[in-house]
Amino acid sequence: MSIGVLCPGQNAQSASVVDLLFAQPEAQPIFEAFHSVMGRSIGAVVSSEDLHRNAVAQPVICAIEMASFFAISRPGIIVSCIAGYSIGELAAYGCAGAINTADVIRLAVLRAELMDKAWSAPSGMMAVRGMSEQALERICRQHDTYIAICNGMDRFVVGGGTDALGDMDRAVQKMGARTISLPISIASHTPFMTNAVDPFRRVLEQTTFHAPAFPILSGIDGSRVRTRAEAIEKLAGQLNTRIDWMTCLSTLEERGCKVLLELLPGTDLAAIARERQPDTKSRSFADFRSVDGAAKWFIRASQ
Repeated sequence: MSIGVLCPGQNAQSASVVDLLFAQPEAQPIFEAFHSVMGRSIGAVVSSEDLHRNAVAQPVICAIEMASFFAISRPGIIVSCIAGYSIGELAAYGCAGAINTADVIRLAVLRAELMDKAWSAPSGMMAVRGMSEQALERICRQHDTYIAICNGMDRFVVGGGTDALGDMDRAVQKMGARTISLPISIASHTPFMTNAVDPFRRVLEQTTFHAPAFPILSGIDGSRVRTRAEAIEKLAGQLNTRIDWMTCLSTLEERGCKVLLELLPGTDLAAIARERQPDTKSRSFADFRSVDGAAKWFIRASQ
């Protein structure tokens, strides 16, 4: 049975999330690369007060995802496809061996810094559930906000200025929608990030890419990335372009991926997959008490 791997985005990182990985020898090269790039150990960083600051959160997410992927890798686990959500898409290139570990972490730092500088006004992101895309788009236009991520028919993430998000929050709640403010201080995947796109593209153009060990999907349209040029355009373009996670899940299904595992530190992507595709065996690494337990489930589920 075909296996798909899901790389989550920013939000779920915490001080305890790396506990499962410290004893895993496969994770150590990733943590060493992180220390080399960041100047601090990942243990010190995840325990710090700035864990949710973009320039810290994004490289932390990438390191944890790559470490969890290599820790769980076993001879019986043959990945058919990988898809990343927001910053998780960059981590997916590291998991697939398309970009080396240290470069992924460096790129994550630069990506975050460029996004922080792209729009100077206070901004953020908010999850909205229980409203159609058409109705939400109409309210977004009224409040200078944008749909940043599509997770389902009535499940979205919106980005914009802090005050505008507050106005939009009140408007959608009056219409019966549910909202959650996310601990993210930039309006990712919206036109507010346009000034970050070209500088990040130039950095990617100076990066060495290798042939991936398995197919990588683009977050903005669910298509398979086939060339270096495509990888650069997709990774740069996603900064100011809506993520279409629903289409990514459809592509995984079309490619026969009936077993999905979401890497640490997230749980939301596995839950979305179970809700949308009940026949798919979908779990999060965070569901398990040990790396071996997660690996054994993954092997059993794929047989």
